[in-house]
Amino acid sequence: MNIRILDPLTRSVTNWSGGKTTELYLYPADGSYAERRFLFRISSASVDLPESRFTRLEGVTRYLTPLSEGFYLKRNGQWNYLGQGNVLCFSGEDDILCRGSGRDLNLMLKGARGELRVLPAGDHALTLHAFLFLYCAEETVVSGTVVPEDSFLEITSAGFSTLHLSRPAVLFSIDV
Repeated sequence: MNIRILDPLTRSVTNWSGGKTTELYLYPADGSYAERRFLFRISSASVDLPESRFTRLEGVTRYLTPLSEGFYLKRNGQWNYLGQGNVLCFSGEDDILCRGSGRDLNLMLKGARGELRVLPAGDHALTLHAFLFLYCAEETVVSGTVVPEDSFLEITSAGFSTLHLSRPAVLFSIDV
């Protein structure tokens, strides 16, 4: 298994109606989120307003997990609390109203399959996917490598591998 920390200086930051979004990865490389030409996108967003509405994205499956305490989300008319460590999968066409501020991680799939999972500290068996990424909010030891806080890593593997985490992290598994 090979682990590569992706350079944080390559991250683009843009505004959305509730704060700022930081693009961690977009595929294909010549895709465009603004033009909705992508197979998948991984981003982190700040929610700066007490109430905001998520951008509607037709044909996109979305995964969201709070990096902060959590958010109250009104999804298609029904309120639920999404706390830190929990993951919500929803259609980009859903009407989402958010109450609360903080940060989150997003996975957007458009023509790709995948998932976002929050992994606790410990050992985790990994299976082969076209793309594997890991986000570490805190300084973490990942299979013997110390990675700083707010690190986004690409994992390449020739098959089954075990990933050891000293702290919780978020795993993105994607197939195109």
